[in-house]
Amino acid sequence: MSDPLALLELIRQEIEAGVDVILTAATAGLQELAAISEGDAAMAGRLEAHLLQILEGCAFQDLTGQRLEQLGAMLGDQPAGGRRVDPLLNGPALRGQGLDQTTADRLLES
Repeated sequence: MSDPLALLELIRQEIEAGVDVILTAATAGLQELAAISEGDAAMAGRLEAHLLQILEGCAFQDLTGQRLEQLGAMLGDQPAGGRRVDPLLNGPALRGQGLDQTTADRLLES
């Protein structure tokens, strides 16, 4: 992707989605914790699951970090001619771009 503004919008959407996962899971965890204090020990397993969701939700930071690095390269490391330093430094494929898993598997099998 060579459009910095589109990349910024994608980053914003990914951060928003990740934060939504975190807040939803944390809220559910707090509700489960309140039930545990009332004596329902079965809630402990569900609380653990919610906390694991929080950790999984934080994984968005890795992908957005890679895209922020890509954006920095696009905006800051361009020579005077305006061409990218290395056109092969594209970072992770965006949704709808790149190879799907089946195609990648076929390439590796051949």
